[in-house]
Amino acid sequence: MIMQGVIKQIFVDNWEKFSEIYKGKIRANISREVDKMINCKSLDNGFIEFKCENCGHIKRVGFSCKSRFCTSCGKKKSEEWSDEMVARLINSKHRHMVFTIPQELRIYFARDRKLLSLLPKCSAKAIMSWFRDLNKKECFTPGIISVIHTFGRDLKWNPHVHLIVTEGGAGEITIWRNTKHINYTALRKRWQKILLDEIGINLKSGKKEFKKLKNKLYKRLENGFYVYGKGEIKTAKQAGKYVGRYTARPAIAESRIIKYDGKKVTFRYERHEDGEEVVEEIDVIDFIGRVIRHIPEKNFKMIRYYGIYAKNTRHKNKFFKLVNEKVAEFKRKINNWQTRILLTFGVNPLKCEKCGIQMKFHDIYYKNVSVREKFKEKIIGENKRKIEEIMYNYGVIKGIIRDKIEPLYV
Repeated sequence: MIMQGVIKQIFVDNWEKFSEIYKGKIRANISREVDKMINCKSLDNGFIEFKCENCGHIKRVGFSCKSRFCTSCGKKKSEEWSDEMVARLINSKHRHMVFTIPQELRIYFARDRKLLSLLPKCSAKAIMSWFRDLNKKECFTPGIISVIHTFGRDLKWNPHVHLIVTEGGAGEITIWRNTKHINYTALRKRWQKILLDEIGINLKSGKKEFKKLKNKLYKRLENGFYVYGKGEIKTAKQAGKYVGRYTARPAIAESRIIKYDGKKVTFRYERHEDGEEVVEEIDVIDFIGRVIRHIPEKNFKMIRYYGIYAKNTRHKNKFFKLVNEKVAEFKRKINNWQTRILLTFGVNPLKCEKCGIQMKFHDIYYKNVSVREKFKEKIIGENKRKIEEIMYNYGVIKGIIRDKIEPLYV
């Protein structure tokens, strides 16, 4: 069985070597995120100190890096995003869709990562235009949540977008109209045209070559780019399952890594074409290259909201939520470090190892400095200044009374 934290160990063992090999070719944000992950929870970067009031035992917990790339922090971030997304869903059936692109287009998104924002934008545009055409008399707006993925199951570069879409839309007059059938054939052609047009507009160079490719793709893929439905979401439980699986997850879960011997990494994945399990062994440097390629640029939003799920929408408070707001709020409150460890491992991390009593927060250390001591110094310093000021004022008053100090005014 593979050890827990193997991905972090792979980077601890080999990142320096990888950095030397690809010096000057690594994006700044990749270096930032990898360094954060490697040093996650290191006591050198600061820690929270808990103390047992019964026996005096002290436990120190290092600060987490909060990086999406970190297998530990990224999982927590994914759970938080999942809860936030599920809390937004209205009480309606939803459809999980996947919009893909042909292999020839992948290189354009690799060369200019800003183009990735076109995937959710164009897929949402295709869906909303189809909804508008359902009824010429009234415009209906669906709710769309999209998540950009840049990786395939084999970790290779394969940009595509997952969407959760309401099976219905809000009208300008009619409150809601259900949509039982979604025409994927129509969506494919719309998706193809809208995306190709947008890429052509946003390309910085190579527009002539792209125009030739565009014509070839129209001839070869007459039915449009592949769009398919992954399943129907009817309940909050199903929503949590889908959202948790596809939102902001790392390119590979540790459970898929079978073996790491310091030089090679063996991992498994399910082949999309036939559902067969494939076991692949690759050099550790190649493995790192495949994984880090999927780290997004700083502040790039991988999750986007459209239609009635957009932030500034007049439909915001019109519908009942799929998940009760009180339940969502309760989940947010209990989503802390102690509760997560208790639920995951069945162990209370704040239970004293020596005597079993609940430990209490004692101090925070940041850059080897105690926050408790800093506050003490601040309070003592402030009080000392106040005492000196009081004593000085007292001395001045006494001096005036005893005619030892002449006033500055006549």
